[in-house]
Amino acid sequence: MNPTGMIIVKIASGFLFLLLGSALFSHTAERLVHRLFHNRQAGSRILGNLSLSLPEAILPLYAFLIQPAPSGSPSIHSSHFSMNIGVGAILGAPAFLLLILWPAYLWITRKVPLVETRKTQLGRETPLLFFALAIALTAGVVSARPFHLFVGCLLIGLYLGAFFLIETPSDPTCDLPEEIPLPPSTSDYLFFLVSIVLILVGPEIFLSGLNALGASLRSSLPFFLSMGLSALATESPEALALFFLLRRKERALGFDVVWGSVSFQMTVSLSIGLFLSPWHLLKVHLLLGGTLLLALLASFLFAKISPSTKG
Repeated sequence: MNPTGMIIVKIASGFLFLLLGSALFSHTAERLVHRLFHNRQAGSRILGNLSLSLPEAILPLYAFLIQPAPSGSPSIHSSHFSMNIGVGAILGAPAFLLLILWPAYLWITRKVPLVETRKTQLGRETPLLFFALAIALTAGVVSARPFHLFVGCLLIGLYLGAFFLIETPSDPTCDLPEEIPLPPSTSDYLFFLVSIVLILVGPEIFLSGLNALGASLRSSLPFFLSMGLSALATESPEALALFFLLRRKERALGFDVVWGSVSFQMTVSLSIGLFLSPWHLLKVHLLLGGTLLLALLASFLFAKISPSTKG
């Protein structure tokens, strides 16, 4: 097989491993989460954070720590390459959620007002996430390393703050779906282990393909490839989970899945870049970040002016 064909095979196989691993992880973790948490909103938030957001966290982790720059490229470009791949993975996931999945959710549920507890959560959480993203982007144009570490710690604190703002429903049964998930089986544990292997192996193969491709491409193209392909691979479970929840009329739980992932990626995932990379953002990174800030602002306004219903 020629070198180009090998590169395509690596990228495609890594993409498929990520997709399959994310889907299996999401499916098997769902039963574990719903068995452990009586607060359905908190349980779904954990599901969105753990089972749906772990791949998005591992991908930039590999890019910053393990994946080398393209072979034969000057060392002065190595950090830019790693930043393009890592930041593409970090910003691509929330871009898919805020610019595609969230508008799709609002459109599908447009005839039914948002549940009051979720509307309140949205109004409380979006300012925190706006501030988190804004200060992370600011850190990207400041070269002071202590400031990067401080911002990374602050983002972890904001994530915890957003999580503890979740209200426990006064009626613990009001948030339960019509069908209670069955207890985890032996096959669930087996598939869970298989998904872990795929999630760990997939990014290495995927990034090695991007690494080889980046040797002959412009510096900005790996960013778009990483942003697009990693978002498709790692966010597909969120899209599938949202689709099935909305089919079962579980609109509140669909909200939890989407915003649980958004909250994680706007704080914890960004902190990975701040802790493990030089975090020197380019204009294309800042442009995408600014677009996400506008999406958060629009979501906050929606929370303030839209009607709600008891849930």
